[in-house]
Amino acid sequence: MTTVTVNPFDVELDNGENLRDLAVGDYLELAETAAGMSPGTWQVVAWHGDPTFPDEAVMRPVSTAEVLEMRRAASAQLAATFGGTR
Repeated sequence: MTTVTVNPFDVELDNGENLRDLAVGDYLELAETAAGMSPGTWQVVAWHGDPTFPDEAVMRPVSTAEVLEMRRAASAQLAATFGGTR
């Protein structure tokens, strides 16, 4: 698995905060290159440093196939919850 280790302050989220707002397993959609990560979907796989204020995020790129599978699963869950498809 290819990963990139970044300083959380090198990536600003849409809400103006940094990567520290994300937990392991959370996803990030980048519209442009940031902190060595190319545009696309990325997932936080680990945090390094002090548990309260970690100083490095380990990120991995998420493939197009994975994104499509997540969307399919979410759509199926909505259909099961609300009955039917849209």
